[in-house]
Amino acid sequence: MCFSAAASFTASALLAGVGAATLAQRPKPKDLPFAAIPIIFAAHQAIEGVIWLSVNGGNAPPNSLVVAYLLIAQILWPAYIPFCVIAMEPKRRRRPALWILLAAGLFVSGALAIILAQHHYTVEAVADGLRYATDHEFERRLLEVYLLAVIAPLFLSRHLYVVAFGAVTLIGAIVTILAFYFAAASVWCFFSGLASVLVYLHVRRARLNGDVSKAST
Repeated sequence: MCFSAAASFTASALLAGVGAATLAQRPKPKDLPFAAIPIIFAAHQAIEGVIWLSVNGGNAPPNSLVVAYLLIAQILWPAYIPFCVIAMEPKRRRRPALWILLAAGLFVSGALAIILAQHHYTVEAVADGLRYATDHEFERRLLEVYLLAVIAPLFLSRHLYVVAFGAVTLIGAIVTILAFYFAAASVWCFFSGLASVLVYLHVRRARLNGDVSKAST
């Protein structure tokens, strides 16, 4: 599959549909942050589609778009994913590990936010992806903690489709690092976005289980 403006816009449209269907399930307040993930990914892919158009046209993409893309890819997810799982997990025995992962995510988000504020990122098309690059070496050293904060909380969930989302995200990370490391942020976010159909399945299952519980009382 060739990654391009068309691929990003198509993914954005599909994810917007998934996001609308997910929110139409009327998720419980504790599930709402997790339920919003497809909508966030839809916006993310739309932003990258516009960036693709600039790059393909031989122009440097607007810095505001690059910053918006990286705010989601690098700064939002490390803190947002642990927060989502904490909101869904009332059992105290899971909370200590999740709070530690949230602290790790906040550290990564803060460090990458400082790098984003102080350094200029360039964007170029490399093979079938976009490479977002800066001259700051510390950014690469945060990769392991970033992945830990984004993926590990999903495996601590007691919900089947949340764990499945974590598994697909982990597989996507491994494939991306091995085959698309030159454009890791772009390619991994694309695959993770498509995997967020599992978010819909989780919210739908939670609603159906709730309906069954109400019917039995």
